[in-house]
Amino acid sequence: MAYIRKRGNKYYFTIWVRENGKTIKHEYAGGSSKSEAEKRFRQYMAETDRTGKYFEPSSMLFKDYLQEWINKYASVYLKPNTVDLYESVIQNHITTQFGLYKLMDITTAELQDWLIGLLNQYSRSTVKSIMSCLRSSLRWAVANRRYLLMNPMDNVKLPPCRTATNKPKLFTPDDIHRIFEKFSYGNKIHIVCVLSYYTGMRLGECLALTWNHINLEERTIHVAGTIYDKNNSPIITSTKTVSSERIISFGAKLYNELKKQKIWQFKNSLQYGSLYKKNDFVCTTEKGRMITSNTMRYFGVWCHEKLGYGSFHSFRHTHASMLLEHGLPLDYVSKRLGHSSIYTTANIYDTITDNREKDAVNAMDAFL
Repeated sequence: MAYIRKRGNKYYFTIWVRENGKTIKHEYAGGSSKSEAEKRFRQYMAETDRTGKYFEPSSMLFKDYLQEWINKYASVYLKPNTVDLYESVIQNHITTQFGLYKLMDITTAELQDWLIGLLNQYSRSTVKSIMSCLRSSLRWAVANRRYLLMNPMDNVKLPPCRTATNKPKLFTPDDIHRIFEKFSYGNKIHIVCVLSYYTGMRLGECLALTWNHINLEERTIHVAGTIYDKNNSPIITSTKTVSSERIISFGAKLYNELKKQKIWQFKNSLQYGSLYKKNDFVCTTEKGRMITSNTMRYFGVWCHEKLGYGSFHSFRHTHASMLLEHGLPLDYVSKRLGHSSIYTTANIYDTITDNREKDAVNAMDAFL
């Protein structure tokens, strides 16, 4: 049997069960409404009927559970960059609001109302990151640890976005001219910029690229990893997603740039002698050391100072938009960029220029 009562802003349900010949009373938070509490009560009792055992939700503090999830799941199965993001989200947002809650007392309604409220303070992408962390961590509490019977994030949703999404920042032909005039051959980051401009590779993919992944005869690049360099201690990890590992073809212009890079590295090895660090990386400093994302931060600063906008990632956006504008199929561009879905490519790039829309209008005028 169950007894439901309201205490403060929450409804609680009480269950009496027989344990070792004694009647034991258990009371748990059921939600912000009586119907929600009744539903949770029925779920608990259904689990008891299914397993023959009374389900005991965890009373550990949410902050302690999140640390367990980071240590035993996130750090083992997720990318280092994703773990860094989730740790930041937990520290700066989740624990400040729910850290001292018992895990079993967290309700869908409270999570829903809190996340909607955050939209008034933070960007939609930030709130989505918080939601992703909550959904993943609480899913593990249900499916792996059996601390909860249901995931309180299952029915949490954000309202539809009513504002137009920001279009990716693209470099104009004049911008590209100015960039390669500033970061010309002989500058240590020249080859990094060249690689992304001609292939659409991400920064981490460019920095992790080694010569053994480049076939100059067939003019192909095997993107097999990315760099992770938190605290300026770079390590090579697998690509962002499975589809991010890919083969990219390139033409004569990048071929010539890569040949020049080999010559530049060889000359530097002779000039610096024993001070030169020999390795197989394509993107290196004058002394052969691996270039890190910290080194590339100056490029973003320069873009904002001289161009008024843009970042290194703008090379990738520019590359994709140029391919689409010149009629290359969306599925080809998606594979070249290493997107996990063609819909991702369409959502980002399908409306970044008006050229194809103008071409379509002109075509319709011709035959309608």
